[in-house]
Amino acid sequence: MKNLILASVFAATAFAANAQVTELVTNGNFETGNFTGWTKSGNTSLSDVISNTTTSNHTFLWRSGATGSPAYISQNLNTQIGGKYTLSFDIFSAGTSAVKFDAFFNGASVYSFSNISQAWTHVVINNLQSTKPLTELKFGSRNDPSFTRLDNVSVVAAVPEPETYALMGIGLIGLMASRRRKNK
Repeated sequence: MKNLILASVFAATAFAANAQVTELVTNGNFETGNFTGWTKSGNTSLSDVISNTTTSNHTFLWRSGATGSPAYISQNLNTQIGGKYTLSFDIFSAGTSAVKFDAFFNGASVYSFSNISQAWTHVVINNLQSTKPLTELKFGSRNDPSFTRLDNVSVVAAVPEPETYALMGIGLIGLMASRRRKNK
């Protein structure tokens, strides 16, 4: 029995150490220099991917200067029904005029901002839930008349920390051991 418990603990920790995060967004950092993986819609007259040499973390990015009505970019992500996800991105406003920016996940607004500061802001939104095998990620931007910049878009499955798996495994082993003792 002792060997079984030790083997189970070893297997649980080995399994936990292999937990990996898979990026679901294609071209989330726009490093292709274009909209590969993204679909543009709405007022796209001033919507493009630009090169930005002023910061190392934002070499290429989406720039939107839509006025009057918003410009959108979107893509469908392969998700699991009921799965939990984390969305993160960097946002910047290049002006002081009226700016409106929205992020949507699974058809629902998950982030909305007006008059974004003139500095890069890192946004993280946890525990987003999918209800479909394909989930739309969409960003909208309206600027009267300024520019919004978006970069480093990421969506990953919310993976429990390896310690969570290890503790869960140890708890299950303890439960099995106590049940076995009661049966003897």
